Amino acid sequence: MAERPTYQRRGAQLRLPTFQDAVGQVGARGAAQKAQDLGRMTQFFLQQTQQQAEIAGAEYGALHAPTKKQIEDAYKSGGAVDMPGGNLSVFDRAAKRAAYNMASDQLEMLTREKISEIVLGAYQSKMPADDLADKIDEVIAGYAGTFDKEAPTVAVQFRAKMGIYANNEFEAYSKWKIGQNKSNALATFLAQDKATDASDQRVNQARTVTGRSN
Repeated sequence: MAERPTYQRRGAQLRLPTFQDAVGQVGARGAAQKAQDLGRMTQFFLQQTQQQAEIAGAEYGALHAPTKKQIEDAYKSGGAVDMPGGNLSVFDRAAKRAAYNMASDQLEMLTREKISEIVLGAYQSKMPADDLADKIDEVIAGYAGTFDKEAPTVAVQFRAKMGIYANNEFEAYSKWKIGQNKSNALATFLAQDKATDASDQRVNQARTVTGRSN
């Protein structure tokens, strides 16, 4: 009778998961989920803190922005205005932006008022157009100079915006001035022509009288 072959298993033995393995996997997944939840909570609180800092900084910057009087004093003295805020923190940057916006509005309003005053005086005095241009440029440069040091970006934007406004005012005045010059030239010509006619008339009258006398 032939001998019956027996089955021999090769390789590593099959290892069935134990209860401890299952508990470990569940615990690992739970820890990973808790870590994700904690990360989301941390990010949420950081965002909330940042938003609160931005709001507080904006309020501070608006309250401590240069006033109209401070800008005017700096303009007259040739000095610079002090700006709140900075670049170190969210609060500082928000304060700086808010102060810049407030100061820019004040700066533009003051400059428009000053230019309007100069232009009105030019109409009243019939100032030469070139002199008006020099005075307007002086005003813009003076007010922009108060922000060149602390807020150069504001100063650059201000110069560009006021340059457009000043150019419109200057062109309107130049057209008016040209019209005035033409009117004055015509009036002078007519006056001279009238004076010439009157002189010729007197000469003719004198000749007539002389002829009669002869």
